[in-house]
Amino acid sequence: MYEIHFYRDKNGKEPVKEYIAKLAAKKDKDSRIKLNKIMDYVKTLSEYGTRAGEPYIKHIDGDIWELRPLRDRILFAAWDGNGFVLLHFFMKRTQKTPQKEIERAKRNLADYQGRKHHENK
Repeated sequence: MYEIHFYRDKNGKEPVKEYIAKLAAKKDKDSRIKLNKIMDYVKTLSEYGTRAGEPYIKHIDGDIWELRPLRDRILFAAWDGNGFVLLHFFMKRTQKTPQKEIERAKRNLADYQGRKHHENK
């Protein structure tokens, strides 16, 4: 089993966790379907890691991977040898993952790594 961590910015915001909570608070059928699919994919990541492969997971660039539930995309990276950190989410609207979304995930990862490094000193 792999540990799943949520990226938290310096202001305490956790974008992926907050998105999941927002879906959980909604009562419509589409939100429930999305939430269940996201949770299934996160569970798959925690059980199989990146070995789960497509259609669940796809390598994007460098350290960045994506979970692919429906049209949602959750960008993540390996963390601390036995886990993953969920960095950023967006709704897929194009065939290719937009570079700006990848760059945001990379910035979030660099921020997370920097702050975790200082916490462990």
